[in-house]
Amino acid sequence: MNPFNIIKKSYLWVVLALAIAVASLMLFLLNAKFSEEFTGGVNISLRSASTFTTSEERMIETNLKNYLDDQGYNNASVHLNPHETQLQIKINASLANDEKVAELSTDVQNFLTSQKLISSSEDIIGQAIIGPSVGSYMKTSAFQALIIGILLMVIYMLFAFGKIRKDIPASILGITVLGVLVFNVLFTLGAYGMRMMFDSTIQVDTVFIIAVLTVVAYGVNDVIVIFDRIRENILKHTKEKVLLGKIIEASLWQTMRRSIGTSFSTLLVLITMFIFGTGVLRQFALAVGCGIIAATLSSIFLGGSLAYLLMGKFKSEVNKL
Repeated sequence: MNPFNIIKKSYLWVVLALAIAVASLMLFLLNAKFSEEFTGGVNISLRSASTFTTSEERMIETNLKNYLDDQGYNNASVHLNPHETQLQIKINASLANDEKVAELSTDVQNFLTSQKLISSSEDIIGQAIIGPSVGSYMKTSAFQALIIGILLMVIYMLFAFGKIRKDIPASILGITVLGVLVFNVLFTLGAYGMRMMFDSTIQVDTVFIIAVLTVVAYGVNDVIVIFDRIRENILKHTKEKVLLGKIIEASLWQTMRRSIGTSFSTLLVLITMFIFGTGVLRQFALAVGCGIIAATLSSIFLGGSLAYLLMGKFKSEVNKL
């Protein structure tokens, strides 16, 4: 006996998913900050034995921003990321050419020297200078990666849904998968947007794009498993009248343990990566972890509900499909 009926509340799950998706998109758009990989700028790591309080970090950011404004970099944004033995300073700026980025690097070093944050250039242990041409290339590459990744996923779905399409219309499969994937991606964007709201050092970069593609792939597999079970149960009842809602409900509960178990084991690894990892590894683990949670919930509550609403009402019979 199932604890509760998922399909009877199909409209609730769809409306709730829509509300979460819209809220997630707003969170991301309001807080999105793109890394210097996409905007161009300078990333400097300093040797630092000092530890800074939050107020001191904010003061350094403000002073550096004001200094850059005085130097003519009016659109620059400054982010500090302190570590135990070093201080990372990220300056994002849309500049006219690569020469301007080199000038920005020199101006930043002058500021660091004047503020006694460094005594000489030897205190700079790492520096990345990214000009507008590289930033433009990175943006184009990221966009192409997303498009190619989605196209490859569509090709994969054509083969993966080959048997299922014989019993479930392709249009229903397409709309359901699209709805689930959009929810998974927007939920991930929203979680990342909330993270960016509280931590100015978190930015959208190529690692985040890779994480989003990983979430898309994971979500598709979850939906395939559920639809395949729905197809199997439909075939079992071709000679008897069984409510479509009951078939989908049974299929969801039959695959739920598998979906939750797979997601939980994957989350354990990602949680370990987030706790013990640093830098981009933590951000990747965070984004993929949120995406896996979204994929698990959407495959159970949203995917089945959308399929049910699209395939017919609760009183529909299998032999009418």
